Amino acid sequence: MKRILKPAAWAFYFVIVFEILFMISPFAVHFYSAYGPALNLFHRWPSTAWLTQFFLPHFSQTDSRLLNAQDEIANVMIFTGATIFFAGAVPLYWAKLRRRGAVIRGLYALIRHPQYVGLAVVGLGTVLLWPRFLVLVTYVTMLCLYAVLARWEEERCLARFGETYSAYQARTGMFLPRALAQRIPTILPVEGVRRLVTALGIYAALIAAAVALGLGLRDHSISKVSAMYTEETAVLSPAVLTDQELGTAYGIAAADPRVQDAIRAAGASRFLVYVVPEEWYLPDLPIEAVHEPGGHRVPEDFDRRRYKVLFTRARTFAPEASGRAIVTAAYGRDPIILAKVDISGPVVTGIERPPPHVVWGDIPTPMF
Repeated sequence: MKRILKPAAWAFYFVIVFEILFMISPFAVHFYSAYGPALNLFHRWPSTAWLTQFFLPHFSQTDSRLLNAQDEIANVMIFTGATIFFAGAVPLYWAKLRRRGAVIRGLYALIRHPQYVGLAVVGLGTVLLWPRFLVLVTYVTMLCLYAVLARWEEERCLARFGETYSAYQARTGMFLPRALAQRIPTILPVEGVRRLVTALGIYAALIAAAVALGLGLRDHSISKVSAMYTEETAVLSPAVLTDQELGTAYGIAAADPRVQDAIRAAGASRFLVYVVPEEWYLPDLPIEAVHEPGGHRVPEDFDRRRYKVLFTRARTFAPEASGRAIVTAAYGRDPIILAKVDISGPVVTGIERPPPHVVWGDIPTPMF
């Protein structure tokens, strides 16, 4: 079991970080050709489709400074976590090469497992950068595996170093400095079946709490996105627009006979519509037929008269959903038609057939 859990912990960690690493690499298209179908397996059942959804904004700006600083906070966490990890790894492996005893200086004078703490901080930063519910559940699972691995490693150190290591344990905390760790009550029984049952119960409670937190964050995030709703349609803008700008752009596009014909032909009951500044490039939306390198392009000083309005059919197991619930119930979208509008005209300046999916293929991308 001990031999299995360590590779399992690294496997969970890999799930957390590898999607975003491939997303920013030149190999993203090839990667998603294999990974996309695996993600779409969750969409076969309503009980698992929510796992591919995002609980924080990914390509949308909001009227919340904290949400808009999400990427910057994530990058600081990733840098900090990596620094902690290497500050713990270098002296440890140097001591192993020199065949010295247990490392108890530096970060190890404060906590016994700085490498795991560093990896946990990096993982949390990655969760903020790529906030799928699947990644969140995986992250909590990884933390629990780290706790088990740390305890087993300490058993080995006790067997090897004896009283020296026992005294070291007495003056340090496992993952937090001892002064903080002492304030956290001990929940697990010392050993036996009760310990296993309690540990599994704590794990289940942590997963439930993380998912509940994610759901709350998603509702809060959507409330901060520029949007308008009807019974059948959710209209979102990744840019912060006024109600007048959003409503006018959508109204001009929706009134065009060509758009109305395309919507009727789609035979859908629920729609997701995106109003995007014409100068913006968002690869997470199926708008542009030609992929441009460099990721998102979202100039702040965009022309507030000209927009691209993308009409899509919401993929959902809840066809009765209405208003904001259309966004939270959707696990994907099928493009119908793209209208370009000038709200100063007001006029539709062009009608296009959008690509059938994003450049990486038919994969679950963020809704907002």
